[in-house]
Amino acid sequence: MHITPEKIKEAAEALECTELKSFMFQEPTAGPLTRKRRSSRSTGRSSRRSTRGTRRSSRGTRRSTRRSTRRSRRSTRRTRRSTRRSRRSTRRSRRSTRRTRRSTRRSRRSTRRTRRSTRRTRRSRRS
Repeated sequence: MHITPEKIKEAAEALECTELKSFMFQEPTAGPLTRKRRSSRSTGRSSRRSTRGTRRSSRGTRRSTRRSTRRSRRSTRRTRRSTRRSRRSTRRSRRSTRRTRRSTRRSRRSTRRTRRSTRRTRRSRRS
């Protein structure tokens, strides 16, 4: 029994099978079907929606990463500033302590000198 294109058309209409219909309207030299079947238009819409969603989500992730990088940069700047300030303050305090030490040394020396001189004068007066 020979299968005619008309019989195939009738069978496709009876089954309402999309593969058979697409098979019928192919060129005789064409290879096997590689296209994915879509049962209705709604699938196209949903795929569009999904791509939009992925775009939005990728945008959101980009934004969040930008924000996080900005925040980390700010925090690093702040820490650097604070460390600089603390270093400056420690330097200042060291300087001030050095100055006070110097001044105390000087005052001690001067007091020693005055004591010596007073002793000398007392001795000289006694004799």
